[in-house]
Amino acid sequence: MGNIVELLTSFDGRIRRGQYWMGVILLVVAAVVVMAIVSAIFGESFFGRLLTLLITLGLVYPWAALGAKRLADRGQPPMPKLAIFIAPGLLLTIIDTFRIGYRPVQGMPGAEGMMMPGTPTMILGLIALGVGIWALIELGILKGDEEANAYGPPPA
Repeated sequence: MGNIVELLTSFDGRIRRGQYWMGVILLVVAAVVVMAIVSAIFGESFFGRLLTLLITLGLVYPWAALGAKRLADRGQPPMPKLAIFIAPGLLLTIIDTFRIGYRPVQGMPGAEGMMMPGTPTMILGLIALGVGIWALIELGILKGDEEANAYGPPPA
């Protein structure tokens, strides 16, 4: 699985932790650069948040491809775990984009017009954090199967 395009687009086969981390680093660097540009140009405007959502949606596919191959390396079916790993963060991004459940900040000098997430959004943020830690352990830390499994031979 030496091809970067295959690494980020194929759901077939197995990859080791090193290949997974290489893909994650590529995605994170690309996301940080693009998000920094969007933030510098559009700030916290609705259009900036909408672009952030679209970028996030664009990154779901390559991240899911990486995750599916890591789960396969561990002998586990990609679904439903991938959906569980992706859903909270994606839902949080959608909520932030449209400011669902946000309320105006009150009683802070200089905070006029600022919005703060409500309690349900903060709880979802904590859930997303917990699921993210679970995904980190499951995909990035735990070792894959040494022998062939239902998803193929071990990666080279």
